Amino acid sequence: MTKHFFKKIEFYITNVCNLNCDGCNRYNNFNFAGWQRWTDYEKDYEEWARHVDIDQIVILGGEPLLNPDILDWVYGINRIFGRNVQILSNGTRINKVKGLYEALQVNGNWMGISWHNPDNVAEFDQEVRKFLRGTVIQVGRNDPLNTFGADMVWIDEHGIKIPLWIQYDFYQASIQQTDAGTFTLHNSNPKHAHGKCGFAKYKNYHFIRGKLYKCGPVALFPEFDQQHRLDISEEDRQLINSYKPLSPYDFETRGAEFLAKIDEVIDQCKFCPVDLHMKRIAAVTKKEARALHKLIPV
Repeated sequence: MTKHFFKKIEFYITNVCNLNCDGCNRYNNFNFAGWQRWTDYEKDYEEWARHVDIDQIVILGGEPLLNPDILDWVYGINRIFGRNVQILSNGTRINKVKGLYEALQVNGNWMGISWHNPDNVAEFDQEVRKFLRGTVIQVGRNDPLNTFGADMVWIDEHGIKIPLWIQYDFYQASIQQTDAGTFTLHNSNPKHAHGKCGFAKYKNYHFIRGKLYKCGPVALFPEFDQQHRLDISEEDRQLINSYKPLSPYDFETRGAEFLAKIDEVIDQCKFCPVDLHMKRIAAVTKKEARALHKLIPV
């Protein structure tokens, strides 16, 4: 059987994040609950492996290191897909997960850091030097040892590398909080929004709860609505719930059609913004955000 090849798939395993970053495109800056147990979806991904081959696999969230099953996800994906895994973390919890270092010593697994506080890289420097072992060096973007194109890379004497990308400019997100404290969605021209969409440009397809989605937002709109009741029309509510992801058990009947159209504009694209002016964010913890009266509704 010929498998469908994906250059990259992102496994989204938790809505939970400890940071509050304005413009988070998966809405983890709000009180967005829910994380996924590996055992609940292990059989689904075993079925997926019969149908697809993936070159690059990324685990993210939310903050993936807040998922108690993170190592089960890493080792499970290694086993099922025969590929290494990148864990994409915000870098604040690398010393909180027992066994994480050992997971990076096997199967080519590695961790990349998306750091949202450019004025405070020293905080991560302290954490990563605690995490790595033996002699640790730090190299910059133009160093030959930096094979990631990252802003900085830390390397220990065992060859474990932790690259860090400084990312502090975020676009406007599709879910916005109103002055009244409710949440609403944009109403854009779907074609124009799709043309500006980073998910579309970089083909950031998502595996979430064992199913394949065109992008993260279309998967998360219904779940966010269930938790926070979006301030939208019933017509739009029906629209966000009408998207049908691809299940591995439907691959033989729906797979060819779904994959042929996965890069096309869909009606749900209207909820993403067209105006993509970036703004510099100041990432703080949710506890700090509450103290600053930037309350995330519960």
